[in-house]
Amino acid sequence: MARSNVSVQSGGIDGATTYLADNPTPNLLIVQTTETGDGMFAALERLSGVVDPDSRVILLGQENDIGLYRKLIEMGLSDYFTGQVGAEQLLGAIESIFAQADATESGRVIACIGTRGGAGSSSVAANLAHSLGQQFEEQVILIDLDMSFGTAAMALNLQQRQSLADALAQPSRLDDVLMERFMLKYDDHLSVVAAPVTLGANEDINLESFEILLNLVRQMAAFVVLDMPHLWHNWVSEVLLHADEVVVVTYPDLANLRDAKNIFDTVASKRGVGAPTRLAFNRVGNSRKTELTAKDFESTIGESPVVTIPFDPVLFGTAINNGEMVAQVNKGSKTVQEFDKLANIVSARSPVAAAAKKSMLSLFKGTN
Repeated sequence: MARSNVSVQSGGIDGATTYLADNPTPNLLIVQTTETGDGMFAALERLSGVVDPDSRVILLGQENDIGLYRKLIEMGLSDYFTGQVGAEQLLGAIESIFAQADATESGRVIACIGTRGGAGSSSVAANLAHSLGQQFEEQVILIDLDMSFGTAAMALNLQQRQSLADALAQPSRLDDVLMERFMLKYDDHLSVVAAPVTLGANEDINLESFEILLNLVRQMAAFVVLDMPHLWHNWVSEVLLHADEVVVVTYPDLANLRDAKNIFDTVASKRGVGAPTRLAFNRVGNSRKTELTAKDFESTIGESPVVTIPFDPVLFGTAINNGEMVAQVNKGSKTVQEFDKLANIVSARSPVAAAAKKSMLSLFKGTN
């Protein structure tokens, strides 16, 4: 429970309904009620309209009835207790609930790689990570894997003490508490694992060590964005093959087209249909007269860009100089819209509507 944030509100089920109408649903909601029978079920229906379906709910009630317990579990509640509930009993239930989460509930891994140096994959990775956190109100971890020239911490004006190299040097000791020490917090949703600040770090990352780290951070965040270096080592290929999503960032010219084709030929066919490899155009408009088109890329590699990020040196330059994301400089810009679009695509979730939460009522159908 070391990383848990706990908030206590009064008012029972209806109090929870009022509070959650204007606040995000927590991962775990524990509700205590003195209501019984039809009154309790009516209150639960009202609560279902403001609770995300992925959240887990424990109900502390009055009636000690096995039939009621079964009905509540069928409705989608995670657990139900009556009488005096001790701390150990409640902690045991919480541990059991989250231990049952399958692999699909681990953080989604999104790897961003540029076709050539200067394509802007690091900027795309950072702004994508920020957009994921803001849109879905989830924890996002950005890992800078450019061991020699990574700039994630510097671009976001984060004062780093330790780096990815330090974390990978002691994989057997890694746990969530220690991992927190290697992460730099940017805002309420985004944290960064920075690359070393000096030359000399081993660019040939040990895959076993990295897998331990990656499996750990996937339990700590809903999304893990990997800023891949412009290298082609065995470990780079392996990471790209096993990421949930790969975003290939390119500039639409001939050299980038050739390198994009090489990456797609090498990676995309091995990843399969269930693990998409996306193409993202960046810096479009830098040289309008000589740039290639989306059709040129589609005819050569069979892929069209899912987003087209315009060339806007003032916007990106201002953001870097201020240690900010582009959305913080100009939220209404075309560039920010493209990052939000990319975030929705790679998230594998439905777009989040403003203040609209999916109802749990779908879980209740057929149980009344």
